[in-house]
Amino acid sequence: MNQVFKWVFLLSVASLVFNGLRYWGTGDQEVLINTYSAAGLGVLSVLGLVFARKKR
Repeated sequence: MNQVFKWVFLLSVASLVFNGLRYWGTGDQEVLINTYSAAGLGVLSVLGLVFARKKR
């Protein structure tokens, strides 16, 4: 379970960087929404990692 959270976090960070660069290049509002979604997914996965570690 912990490994899954780590991969989700890494994928969300990669998506955040990629969408941030796309928004910086194009200025499209839809890309900005994708960036916020990636950031939200990263925050949720970090919270999952924290709670998973506290259960141990």
